[in-house]
Amino acid sequence: MALLRVLGSVAAVGVVANLMIENRRLREEAAASRQRAKCAEDALERAVLKRAGGDRPAGPESMDYPPKNWDEVDQASDESFPASDPPGRY
Repeated sequence: MALLRVLGSVAAVGVVANLMIENRRLREEAAASRQRAKCAEDALERAVLKRAGGDRPAGPESMDYPPKNWDEVDQASDESFPASDPPGRY
């Protein structure tokens, strides 16, 4: 009878371990799915903005690949894009 209790306990531990592993896998899968959805949403937003004329907020924080050096002339140029005239110096 004691052997049966031990075997039952071992089986229960195995079931709990499998449930914990499955729970972790599902949480990781959900996080990856949310990340993919966010990337798709961002790509769609960029495509809509591009189709609507390419408008986006000015400044390096709105760029996919911002330049290392950014000054007020760069900012003025970015804010006036797609104007035909270059920005004046301050």
